[in-house]
Amino acid sequence: MSKYDCIIRDPEICGGAPVIKGTRVLVMDILDWIKEGKTFEEILANYPTISRNDIREIISYAQDIISGEIVIYGSNEHQVST
Repeated sequence: MSKYDCIIRDPEICGGAPVIKGTRVLVMDILDWIKEGKTFEEILANYPTISRNDIREIISYAQDIISGEIVIYGSNEHQVST
């Protein structure tokens, strides 16, 4: 069980880049929208297959990656040594 229920990495989906589960929406695309200052409402209007919770989870995922806490590979959670 992964810490993130909404984010998966699968080599068969978008080359293994992190995506929202059940979609082909890349985590990086949503982070780009956030970086550009878009609101949750604007993001959700352009990506109707994702939810508010998905966006919150993407932000948490990005924070954990930056802090070196975790990296998701498939359905397993791995600690990153720093």
